[in-house]
Amino acid sequence: MPEASSAPFEVHPQAAELDNPFRCHLQLIEDPQQSTELISQVLPLRGLAPACDQEPWWHYGHHSRLGSIAVNAGILPPARLWIAEHHALTLILGYAGEQTFRQPDGDVACLANGCLMLSGDAASSENTLLSTVALQLEPERLMHTALQMGGLVQSPPGWADRVEHSQAWLPADPAVAPLQEILRQVVERAERLSVYSQLLVERLQLDEQIYRVMAAMVLPELRLDGPLDRLRRRSDQGLDAFDELVAFINANLDQPLDLASLQAHSFYSRRALQYAFQKRLGCTASQWIRNQRLDLARQRLQQPQPGDSVASIAASCGYRSMSLFSVDFQQRFHVKPSHLLREARAGLPPETW
Repeated sequence: MPEASSAPFEVHPQAAELDNPFRCHLQLIEDPQQSTELISQVLPLRGLAPACDQEPWWHYGHHSRLGSIAVNAGILPPARLWIAEHHALTLILGYAGEQTFRQPDGDVACLANGCLMLSGDAASSENTLLSTVALQLEPERLMHTALQMGGLVQSPPGWADRVEHSQAWLPADPAVAPLQEILRQVVERAERLSVYSQLLVERLQLDEQIYRVMAAMVLPELRLDGPLDRLRRRSDQGLDAFDELVAFINANLDQPLDLASLQAHSFYSRRALQYAFQKRLGCTASQWIRNQRLDLARQRLQQPQPGDSVASIAASCGYRSMSLFSVDFQQRFHVKPSHLLREARAGLPPETW
């Protein structure tokens, strides 16, 4: 690691305003070559130059390890960087400013509170006044971690390309915002622990946590339930496949529900479906669904919302025929649905109709 002076942040007031989780470790470097050597331990550089040649160079930097992961934290003035080809992946967490990387298939940017995984394809970058933490990841380990998380022996088509290709994530992305927050928390926790014991950081396997979070960010499939996950969850909740089917029906009473759709959702055969309904509920599947729809219609007719009509309530309960709905409802409750709706509204002020 290159030597650096211990000059305080007040030497460069702009740097004093920027947040960085490794702030107490950062040291001042005033030689661009030393800055290049330091940064290259995580992101290999062919060169570095200040955006304004007339300004004296300054850079606050720190290099350390988080278990097996090399970490480089820094605050940079506006600068241009030329990146060398490399095999590893560089994960960059933005804390202030913006850094734009030029790549063959287009530019990618790491923004404040954003996250970027950079492959070896980047050719150069430019930044504003910038505060970042960069971590060096190994593609093979990231893929191995992903396969472990997915319970797989070999990678599905396309996984390798996504692991090895750079991606940028914004903090507002609802799919990955919680993962980004966890990632930053792990990095900051490791920094605090390293002050007391680097061995503890390794024993807690915080580097493995980072690989797992990154695998989930890169591969959305790992954020979805698989068949084994669903079976385990049902087992934990004391539910079986029939309970899940009943819950599915109640959540979709407004949709067409025939034996074919129930079979596709539950993986029961048609014969097994009819047997299960007779054994568990004492009726056929069609009869049970009809009764659930009529019970829901009765509730909505008794507690109408503004603008409700018999037709709209019938449709919301899965009926496509008003005449069939009227016949079924009268056979079940011995009143006309229109009479029940009128009676319910009799006790309501007219403006709520």
